[in-house]
Amino acid sequence: MISIEAGSDATFYLSGTIEHFEAAKCKQLLSKCLSDYSEGSAQIDISGLNSVSSVTLAFLLFGLRQAKQSSKQLQYNNMPPALFNMARVSGIENILITN
Repeated sequence: MISIEAGSDATFYLSGTIEHFEAAKCKQLLSKCLSDYSEGSAQIDISGLNSVSSVTLAFLLFGLRQAKQSSKQLQYNNMPPALFNMARVSGIENILITN
């Protein structure tokens, strides 16, 4: 399971593992985090993510989509190298690191 901790200055810290069977719960947690944050821009440090899978990538894309629907900016920071390589193989690394 993942956890999202609020830091200072619109920074959140995402850690843990995103498992397929917990994906819906993880999405709810991220949605709540984004809805609770009222500013227009937030950053999520994902260096604590332990999972490298298509489920993890789908979860990160979901976060960007949720932020966009709420007229907010979301940026992922400190992507673990293995996750970045998975995103690069999937062709979505620029989407995840530039938004």
